[in-house]
Amino acid sequence: MDLALLPALELRRLIDDGDVSAREVAAACLARIKAADPTIQSFVTLVDEERVMVTAENAQKQIRQGAALPLAGIPYALKDLTETAGIRTTFGSRLRKNYVPNEDAAVARRLREAGGVLLGKTNTPEFGNRATTAFGLFPPTHNPWDLVKTAGGSSGGSAAAVAACLCPFAEGSDGGGSIRIPSSCCGVVGIKPSRGRVSNAPNSNPRGGLITHGPIARTVADAAMMLDVMAGYEPGDPFVAPPQMLPFLSFVKQDPKTLKIGLLLKSDKPIENEVVAAVQETAKVLVSLGHQVEEAHVDITGLGSLFRVMVEAESAANEVDDAASFSDPYSTWCYERGSKLTAKAYIKATEEMFRRSREIIIQSSKWDCLLTPTVTLKPQPLEKFLAITERVAEDDLAYIPFTYPFNITGQPGISLPLGWSNEGLPIGVQLVGRPYEESLIIALAAQLERAIPWYSRYPARAAAPTEKGI
Repeated sequence: MDLALLPALELRRLIDDGDVSAREVAAACLARIKAADPTIQSFVTLVDEERVMVTAENAQKQIRQGAALPLAGIPYALKDLTETAGIRTTFGSRLRKNYVPNEDAAVARRLREAGGVLLGKTNTPEFGNRATTAFGLFPPTHNPWDLVKTAGGSSGGSAAAVAACLCPFAEGSDGGGSIRIPSSCCGVVGIKPSRGRVSNAPNSNPRGGLITHGPIARTVADAAMMLDVMAGYEPGDPFVAPPQMLPFLSFVKQDPKTLKIGLLLKSDKPIENEVVAAVQETAKVLVSLGHQVEEAHVDITGLGSLFRVMVEAESAANEVDDAASFSDPYSTWCYERGSKLTAKAYIKATEEMFRRSREIIIQSSKWDCLLTPTVTLKPQPLEKFLAITERVAEDDLAYIPFTYPFNITGQPGISLPLGWSNEGLPIGVQLVGRPYEESLIIALAAQLERAIPWYSRYPARAAAPTEKGI
């Protein structure tokens, strides 16, 4: 039995029942990382192996003593934008290449206290500013399905690690699509929760509340289980979602009622035919499951200039002596543009952003959820994608017109690996819920997973045995 290929829920059952130990599971993941990650480059910092094993043994001890640990010794990874006490957190930037935080981010603490076993930190473009995990402090992350393709970004390291079965799930963050984009590229499940569902403590929420943490996993159930642990209020949070009455995991086995689903394919950006086909095929499956699918008239266009103000203002907030100090020329480009923004321009953009947000939420409330592409393109060549600094902003907006608008509105979204290109590369399809209705899109996603199971489809890098033969 190859433990590294098993879902987190199955690993939790095996550990709880005493069939395998948390130490054995951790060892299986570490062996796979050692064998496969030199070519994928998903991890940038690995936790010392001895520390990993001690954490696993401590979780095992707590289980034997009767502790109810939601993650029960399950290995996971954190994106290198998420602060970890005593473990280097670089933000993908040479500006912070030696930064070791004194305290955990709230989401890191929650996962640790739930019994999870942290394996390491995953790659990100500098400060999460690109939709590809490249051009940062570390070598680029390769897509496990095809090593010459992008893994997406900015949580590309996390998505690639999960797709390659280096860990059963990983944390990502999403300020414009950065969980859903790499989940689409790497053929995994990625949830962007509602605004305020997961705390950004000890930090605030820059970009006008656009950014959130969320789970990346190979199954809907694993993503829901991870979200249950990550979610919750921390003192001083500027945005707070209503408390979730039932665990998100409890909705995975419940088929939703008959739903009215809005099919949204209208964009001011071109969409590849294979991407459109994946969404249309998903619509057919939804109809076969008894749901009503109709064209949605929701205007999510014309938001790019507002989004760019948020991104560039956030870049300008970095304290640097020289703009050339950034690792990525695009970071310098954003910083210089953001430094020229006035407070008046930022406030006006924020006001307009929330006016449009209200408009979009009202329009989309006519449907129980929306069905959209995740991104407009199938996985692109790693070396060339978003490689021209002066075009990154424009090309990025053309790639993600179905993700960043829902960061602006704060609605929950989930990317599912429901399509496949002619070359056998994954294509993500997105479900977008009403505000704070993650439970509904999780239930629908799980129903789709049962109808079109994807879990047994592993990329070649995951299916190949490690050097130890596990």
